[in-house]
Amino acid sequence: MKKFISGVIGGALLFSGVSVFADSASLIGQKVQGLFTIEKSGTKVDDAIIINGTAYAPVRSVAKASGAKLTVEGKKIIMEEVSTPTTKTAAEMQADRAKVAAEITKLETNIVDLETNVIPMFEAQAKEMSTNGALAETAKKTADEYRSVVLKQRTELLGLKTQLAELDAKLAE
Repeated sequence: MKKFISGVIGGALLFSGVSVFADSASLIGQKVQGLFTIEKSGTKVDDAIIINGTAYAPVRSVAKASGAKLTVEGKKIIMEEVSTPTTKTAAEMQADRAKVAAEITKLETNIVDLETNVIPMFEAQAKEMSTNGALAETAKKTADEYRSVVLKQRTELLGLKTQLAELDAKLAE
């Protein structure tokens, strides 16, 4: 009796394993119901087959036609968009130029204000408070922090001036 029960259980396990595999590979052995042509802009890309009302197309052909980058990693097929540079109109470039020029003016004004008003003020406070060590040190540190801000803004200003020159060159074309 024990052999019979163990045989039934073993058989059930074998048959259930086959049915699970059959579900995962459901397209194997299915009948192709039709063939469709895939076109892009009037040009034939490839053919797609129809099985159970669903179209199945070659991924590589579709990716190539759509301009996507296709990579295969293990059992994964990965399609990535390839960005194409967009060309701006003259009006858009003029608007970009105006924004960059305004940012340059803002930075230049801020740098001048920091160098002529703010930093000298903290340096003067540091001299006046030289008898009080803690306050003098705080004023010196604040002046140094503003000098650091000026250096960062000067670097940003150089980048913006380069960007402005590039925009002017594009507009001249």
